[in-house]
Amino acid sequence: MDIAGRIAIVTGGASGIGRAVCEVLAEAGARGVVIADVDAQGAAETRARIEADTAAEGLAVATDVSDEDQVAALVAATIERFGRIDILVNNAGICPMVPWDQTDLASWNRIIEVNLTGAYLCCRAVLPHMRAQRSGRVVFISSAGAFMGSVTGHVAYGASKAGMLALMKVVAKEFAAEGVLANAIAPGSIDTPITASFGPENKRKYAEAATLKRQGTTRELADAVLYLVSDRSTYLNGATLHVNGGSLLV
Repeated sequence: MDIAGRIAIVTGGASGIGRAVCEVLAEAGARGVVIADVDAQGAAETRARIEADTAAEGLAVATDVSDEDQVAALVAATIERFGRIDILVNNAGICPMVPWDQTDLASWNRIIEVNLTGAYLCCRAVLPHMRAQRSGRVVFISSAGAFMGSVTGHVAYGASKAGMLALMKVVAKEFAAEGVLANAIAPGSIDTPITASFGPENKRKYAEAATLKRQGTTRELADAVLYLVSDRSTYLNGATLHVNGGSLLV
């Protein structure tokens, strides 16, 4: 699954799934990997790792994906450095632990803004470049929560991740004829800083829920992203891959 010479933007690339995606894409031959994250230091660390271990060039851009101007600046910086965009991975997301009775409109809006509106803003900024070159791959990192509803986190989390799937399908239908394919991944429980924040008891429950009796690794998830952006998936569009160890059988 060689992606030699391609340029990728990965949102939320400072840690967890996003960092693993950056590393796997760089190892697979990407010429440039743009790490977009509100955590500027973490993004710089991801850049340093891929440049130390691969031939890829990294670019770390501090970005709040819910901010239209910052997303525009991210895309402009990518075009200025690399001249094109071949891959967009909409991975940035938040999942605060807030029980229903403690939710409010502000927390609902913030989760929707980052998880769903952020993916829309990134697509809107990137798609003109993909359409002009008549090629591109967009991957949306959704969640099993899109199908089950929020399990541990805020009620808005599952809603935002379900919305990402509907957004993905619109992109898949609108732009396939122009060479742009869009797909999603719905991870189950992956061993990341976010799931670690849920506490050891919840992590144990997540592992037990999977038929494999363990959480997935970030590299296992990143390998699925690589498949979707490679030339091994040229007839896959508008689909959702369930990478969940058998915790949700659909």
